[in-house]
Amino acid sequence: MKIALVTIHNVTNYGAILQAYATKIALSKYGEVTVVDYQNQYLNKNMHKVRFEASVHGIKMLVHDLLNLLWRTRLLSRFKHFTDTNLNLTATLGDKDLLEGKLGKFDIYVCGSDQIWNPVVVSPIDKIDPIFFLSFAPDEAKKFSYASSIGHHYFTQEEKQQVQSLLDNFDMISVRESDGKKKLEELLPDKKIFHVVDPTLILPKKEWFSLFNVQQNNEKYILVYSVPRTELIKKAIGYFSQKMGLKIVAIDRMFFPIGKIDKHVRDAGPNEFIQLFANASFIITDSFHGSCFSVNFEKPFACISANKGANRQESLLRLLNIDNRIMYKEEDFESLDLEVDYDEVTPKLEKIRNESLSFIEAAIKV
Repeated sequence: MKIALVTIHNVTNYGAILQAYATKIALSKYGEVTVVDYQNQYLNKNMHKVRFEASVHGIKMLVHDLLNLLWRTRLLSRFKHFTDTNLNLTATLGDKDLLEGKLGKFDIYVCGSDQIWNPVVVSPIDKIDPIFFLSFAPDEAKKFSYASSIGHHYFTQEEKQQVQSLLDNFDMISVRESDGKKKLEELLPDKKIFHVVDPTLILPKKEWFSLFNVQQNNEKYILVYSVPRTELIKKAIGYFSQKMGLKIVAIDRMFFPIGKIDKHVRDAGPNEFIQLFANASFIITDSFHGSCFSVNFEKPFACISANKGANRQESLLRLLNIDNRIMYKEEDFESLDLEVDYDEVTPKLEKIRNESLSFIEAAIKV
């Protein structure tokens, strides 16, 4: 069986690359999985060595990339090596190529995960990208989504009509967040919408460690992984480093460090990312995938709210009954237990993991 997977993969985002990899691994149980090397031009800018656009932000980005050029070159090399080695990519294809049928025929077409259905993420003018809704697949083809995400976006009336049309002929639909499920249930009352876990949670800790040949060491450190770099996470770094007396290691690609840290890792690729999470003593993160790996690797952690973007973390941690680990304000730090009872959490994760794997099997066999 030939399976085509469309997802966000051509970016320097750890969560995006690792969810694409995990989805491919999970689907591979049922046939040969090929990741469509779709070139969304807006997303592809992530892979440019030096980025620029005609704006104040674009000038700042240019200066940053030039200052960071040595580390950024290594980072890009590591990401490209990982995707080339692990994703079984098709030839490079644009939207016109796909719509003209240049991908060839597959038995099943899958879209997901990540925020492929959030127009703010995939377009410079906040437009829905139909390719991420499998608009190029033959009408008679079997199609389903796995853990596709709308993020915190709310569809306009025009977008609602477009989404209804694009998803009308899907065989099965699943999303990553509970509020995404509600949004689609309102749009598609005649279709069952499934809530499944992010692909990075489909693979258990043991499998991640085996696939990445994780080498455990005795070094004690607090790992910081931040995407939006909120003020709250900077305060959390100071609070927890003082409370625990451990050094701070930050996966942080910016030229200037996020705060007072001991080790600034600017050039981690996907492999280095997994190693650093696997060996951390405690994790501070405001990233959704940072929370996913913290839970999956059974690490004590503080999830720092990223304000309007926190719905993804809230959805996951509520499922596991540990949403008390989300810190919304500085005063929350004192009440956080430095340990997590994974004897309680891991069985819950295994249950929803198995339910998500059952969804994939049902969608393949429908």
